[in-house]
Amino acid sequence: MHTNRQAVAVAAAFFSLSLAACTTSQQALNKNPKEVSTSALCRSFVTTNDGQFKQALYVELTSRSVSAVQCVDMVKKQNNAIAAGVAIAAIGAAVAVCANNDCGGGGGYRPSYYQGTDWDAFYRYGQIVWACREVASGQFTYDSNCYGKPQTDWRWPSKYV
Repeated sequence: MHTNRQAVAVAAAFFSLSLAACTTSQQALNKNPKEVSTSALCRSFVTTNDGQFKQALYVELTSRSVSAVQCVDMVKKQNNAIAAGVAIAAIGAAVAVCANNDCGGGGGYRPSYYQGTDWDAFYRYGQIVWACREVASGQFTYDSNCYGKPQTDWRWPSKYV
C-alpha cells in the first residue's frame, strides 16, 4: 500500500511538472514569439494573473487566429489527457504492487503454497462425519471447496479429531 501511495505521489509530481513545462515566460514571448508553441501560449494565457502578460499572450494568440475560448478548451483537453495518463500509471503501480504481494480478488484468501482441499472422515458424537479440509494447513473449510471430489479418507486416515 505504501508503494501505491508513492506511485500516486510520483504521478502527481509528473503531472505538475508536465503542466509547468507547457507554459512560457514573458521573456521567451518577447524574445521570439514564433518559437513558443500555441499550447504553451494557451496554458500561460489561462493560468497567468499578470494582466500585461495576458494582454501580450492575447495579441500573439490573435495573430495565430486562436481565440480565448479555444485556449480554454485546449487546456482542458490537455489536462484530461494528462490526468488519464496519471490514472493509468497509478493503476499500473497498483497492479504491480498486487502482483508482488498476492492481493488478488476472488474466492477468499489462498496462501501462495495452496495445495487444494480433500475430504476427511472422523467420528463426532459416535457418528461418522465428512468434512472438507485444506491440504496444506489441515484446517476445515467449506464443503463446497471439495465439490466433485470422491469422499475418500486416504489423506487423514485417523477417525479421531
